[in-house]
Amino acid sequence: MNNISKLINSGKTIFTKNDIRKILDFSTNFALDKFLQRTSENWILINLYYWIYWFKKYNIYEFACKLKKTSYISFETVLQREWIVFQDYSSTIFLASDDTFEKEVHWKIFKFNKLKSSILLNPLWIEYRENYMIASKERAVCDRIYLSKNYYFDNLESINLEKLEEISQIYNKRVILEIKKLIKNVKQG
Repeated sequence: MNNISKLINSGKTIFTKNDIRKILDFSTNFALDKFLQRTSENWILINLYYWIYWFKKYNIYEFACKLKKTSYISFETVLQREWIVFQDYSSTIFLASDDTFEKEVHWKIFKFNKLKSSILLNPLWIEYRENYMIASKERAVCDRIYLSKNYYFDNLESINLEKLEEISQIYNKRVILEIKKLIKNVKQG
C-alpha cells in the first residue's frame, strides 16, 4: 500500500505533521518533509494552516478540533445546527476550550471559549465523531448558559429535559438554577 492510500485509509481528512509521521512511520524529519513537499506540489495534501495538512475535501469540525487539542464543538455551532437558535452563525465555528481566543483561517472564524477544566474534561454528553468531538444540544445549552447569563434560546422543543437537568449538575449553582427555571418555562409552554 502506498503512502497516500495509508493516509486515506486512516479515516482522517486533517493531519498534523506528527499524525503523518505516525501513520506512515517516517524515521527522519527529512523524509517526512520531502513527502510533504511532493504531495503539496501535486495538490494531493495541502498545507492548510502552519503544521496542519488536508486533502481537498476535509471536515471543518475535524480541522477546528485540530487547532486546539483540548476542545470540542459546542455553543452556537451546535445550537444553530439543532435549530435551537435561528441566527446565522455559519461563518464562525464555536468551541469549548481551556483558553479563550479566535483564529481566522480560510474565511472562517474559529472562536474558542474557555470553560473550567472540571467542565471541559467531563465527557458527559460529548460525542466522538469522525475524528472530532461535539457537544449534544443539551450540553451546548449548558455551555452557553455557563458563559452567558440569561441567554435567549429561540426553540427548545427538541431538548431532552431530563438530559438537560443531568448535564447541568457538572456546572456551578447559577447554571443549575437557570436550567431549572428554563425547564419550568418549557413545561409551562
